[in-house]
Amino acid sequence: MNLPLQIAWRYLRRPTDRLVSAVGLVSVLGLVIGVMALVISMALMTGYREDLQEKLLAGNAEIFVYAIDGTIEDTPALASSIGQVDGVENASPVVFQQALITSEDHATGEQVMLKGIDPARVTESEMLARIGGPGRFLGPDGLPGVTIGKWLAQKLAVQPGSAVTITVPTEEAGSFLPRSETYTITNIYETGFFEFDSRWIFMPASSAQELLATGGRSNLIEVKLTTPSRMDKVIASIREMVGTRYAVADWREMNRQLFSLLKVQQLVLFIVIGLIVFVSTFNIVSTLIMTVHEKRKEIGILLSMGGDRSLVRKIFVYYGTLVGIVGTLTGILIGVVTNWIITRYELISFGPEIAEVYFVNSIPFVTRWGDVGLIALFAVVVSFLATLIPSARAARIAPADAVRYE
Repeated sequence: MNLPLQIAWRYLRRPTDRLVSAVGLVSVLGLVIGVMALVISMALMTGYREDLQEKLLAGNAEIFVYAIDGTIEDTPALASSIGQVDGVENASPVVFQQALITSEDHATGEQVMLKGIDPARVTESEMLARIGGPGRFLGPDGLPGVTIGKWLAQKLAVQPGSAVTITVPTEEAGSFLPRSETYTITNIYETGFFEFDSRWIFMPASSAQELLATGGRSNLIEVKLTTPSRMDKVIASIREMVGTRYAVADWREMNRQLFSLLKVQQLVLFIVIGLIVFVSTFNIVSTLIMTVHEKRKEIGILLSMGGDRSLVRKIFVYYGTLVGIVGTLTGILIGVVTNWIITRYELISFGPEIAEVYFVNSIPFVTRWGDVGLIALFAVVVSFLATLIPSARAARIAPADAVRYE
């Protein structure tokens, strides 16, 4: 260990003045709180964004192919052709349609999104298994029914076995007319994704096609990818294959505004909470100024013994930087442990009125080491900058003035 670093480490471990020791402790605690808040807030935004993305993709696909003018004429042939594109895991026809669902105790109904899927797809993800696992689309009489989310079931005051009426718009002779059918609720699911649990209903694709009178055709094909990172190349290949007959979109495009907003919020949150770290550096400046004043005699003796001014400057630069490193590492450790505890025991969860705004019932706090590294770099750099003025002031002390009255 070189001499200035050794002296700085000794000052940090064993401060001789109680006031300086107290101010130094406050400076470390201020930095700990700022860094901890940054680690937790970044984990919050990262966890929220990743959890939202994961649940969106678990219930839907990465790419959507749909007819601009309505239903897809030859659905099986188009799905088969798309399924042969390199990078595509599977292509499944589905039926999407806005609908109105009513029950005996809720005659005014709720506007929902109706999705008809192939029951064989329920093995694709854990979320789809909760929605329509084996037998969950079949009622006691063996006839296909519908599955609805927990919060929607509460609004409708229904339970498995209850009857609901679904009304959809259908086109007949160039005009749109309502069409209604009564179905039995075969399953009430809970995915943790409020959008699904409160506004979506699922049924077999064949039942949805009969309800909409599409003649066995679907209006959308969902495309799952083997490697999501190749999405842009796969989209280009599908567009080249289908030409102008069909439109091709992906989940990023359909949710662009939401995820762009989340990125902006994360940046703003980093800046705002980063101000706590910045303000805490004023405590480091205060600690250094008081330490310089306390060690005035020692500085004078060191200079009179042949030590140069750069040595004095380095001592206090190292001292302030060590304070920053200790506070940063402690804040990171507390923040990471706090994130693990919150996620492990699901301490952050919401009721339906809050989940309706944030789309999810609970938020995992995901610690990304890239974010932690950026926070650590920011805190240490700010701490280093805070040492420049006090260390320069210490280096300008005249040895004669420092030891005159000693």
